[in-house]
Amino acid sequence: MKAIPLVLLVLLSLAASGWAGEIYGAIKEGGQPVKKAPVEIKAPNNKAYPGSTDDYGNYRIIVAETGKCTITVTFNGQPTKGEVESYPTPVRFNWLLEKIPTGGYSLKRQ
Repeated sequence: MKAIPLVLLVLLSLAASGWAGEIYGAIKEGGQPVKKAPVEIKAPNNKAYPGSTDDYGNYRIIVAETGKCTITVTFNGQPTKGEVESYPTPVRFNWLLEKIPTGGYSLKRQ
């Protein structure tokens, strides 16, 4: 009799992981892919989900929460932030890194 609630709890926890959203896309600078750059997405509850770009500038991060998130891309040692939205389904965000006159970078959604 005690096994039924345990089985239901396990099934519910597995189903909850299916609600996680995937944020993916590409990051470029000057028309070239940003390779091996650290990427972090911070969820509304401030939980951080780390990742990085591959050799083609692509990133793919699973975020367990939904809502407005902050994406941080570190390029040439300088962190640059932007806004993304996490949904229960996958969503694509492509970014352009642009050099700004003060010497840093800004993220512009493509």
